[in-house]
Amino acid sequence: MTRVLMGDFEALHRLGLEQILQVDGIELVGAEGADMLDRICEALPDVIVLDLDKRSTGDLVHAIVHRFPRVKVVACSSQHPMMRVFPPLHYGEFYESDLDPALLTSAVQA
Repeated sequence: MTRVLMGDFEALHRLGLEQILQVDGIELVGAEGADMLDRICEALPDVIVLDLDKRSTGDLVHAIVHRFPRVKVVACSSQHPMMRVFPPLHYGEFYESDLDPALLTSAVQA
């Protein structure tokens, strides 16, 4: 089972992503607290899904991939149909892909 922690999104975007990710093999985990790094320590996710369009996402990804190198980060854009996937143990390297339900689910589960 892949444990996924969602970052902060606009309500509609979050709802859509959660519906896409509610498939067999993916568990959406919650964690209290405003600070994402604290939420990661509490939830112990395999994957973190972030809003690519937020100004703070770049710095947050940098902190996550260096403090939690085994965690995959998937940053999804709400403005463009694309996502960036930061694989585990790659320390900031990423690949970009179209954002569609099948590709998002595949990126999270892979």
